[in-house]
Amino acid sequence: MTMFQWRVIMLAALAVSLLVAGLAVLILPDPYEGPTVHNFDEQHSVHALDLLGVALLALGCAVAWSAGALWQRRMYAS
Repeated sequence: MTMFQWRVIMLAALAVSLLVAGLAVLILPDPYEGPTVHNFDEQHSVHALDLLGVALLALGCAVAWSAGALWQRRMYAS
């Protein structure tokens, strides 16, 4: 078994990229966040890019989990 498992490395790199992109989308200032999806009050609202950021973070977490599961399956295979 080789130390460098390219599928795991590529999945991990994709996960990091998705997580960074999701966080970058979430820190955008209000004028760049797109249309308002829901207003809670005068100071709090959900915008379209907030939903995209949350989706990217969730996808990044899922890809990171799958990379870990794949690595564990290959390391402890009988």
